[in-house]
Amino acid sequence: MQRFFIAPSQINNNIAEITGSDARQIQKVLRSKIGDKLIVCDGTEKAYDAEISAINKGTVSLKILRELNEETESTAKITLAQCLPKGSKMDFIIQKSVELGVFDIIPIISERSIPKISDKSEKKQERWQKIAKEAAEQSGRLIIPQVHPIQSFDDLLKSSNKYDLKMIPWELEKENRLRAKLQMVGTGRDLSLLIIVGPEGGFSQNEIKSAKSAGFIPITLGKRILRTETAPIAILSNIFYELDS
Repeated sequence: MQRFFIAPSQINNNIAEITGSDARQIQKVLRSKIGDKLIVCDGTEKAYDAEISAINKGTVSLKILRELNEETESTAKITLAQCLPKGSKMDFIIQKSVELGVFDIIPIISERSIPKISDKSEKKQERWQKIAKEAAEQSGRLIIPQVHPIQSFDDLLKSSNKYDLKMIPWELEKENRLRAKLQMVGTGRDLSLLIIVGPEGGFSQNEIKSAKSAGFIPITLGKRILRTETAPIAILSNIFYELDS
């Protein structure tokens, strides 16, 4: 069933109001009619079975029928700090990371990042947030992961104290394995994890040194070197398998 996100303020007296582009999609693309059912989520991990009760220009009203018992969100809050890759790879990374269950995403500029912060950065963030929303709807999420503004590698390190575990995959690390570090902090409880994934050229020695000083643990992802768009998928898949099982 089609899923849409709304703000809690858009639900009053068991009536939900959908406006803007989502309302246009319901009317023009889905061609929904009064009596059709949709799922609405309020972004606070609550989902509702709802029935269209009225369709007006720019607004679709739905009657809330019942709250759904969905448990698609992990108790672990995983933040992906992704160093900006070339081209449109970031679109793919955001889409797949949201599908896998990431809590939020921080785009990062590192020493070897080819893209740089520019006047277009705000528009990029808006596009990435839209991709996150669409991926959350498609994958049955109860929240829309936030895509934060682009920040520098150093600024990320300075603001990383709030996380329970901080890891940085590095091709020269041979000992520390992801699974072992997850078991070290324990599973089956609320955790906040921060993972930094490097750009195409990897991290510099100075960046690894700075990350270690900030409490990050370098980890290996195995015998092979993964592309920057492959690494977050591999990491998140392994993390959620370990923590949600």
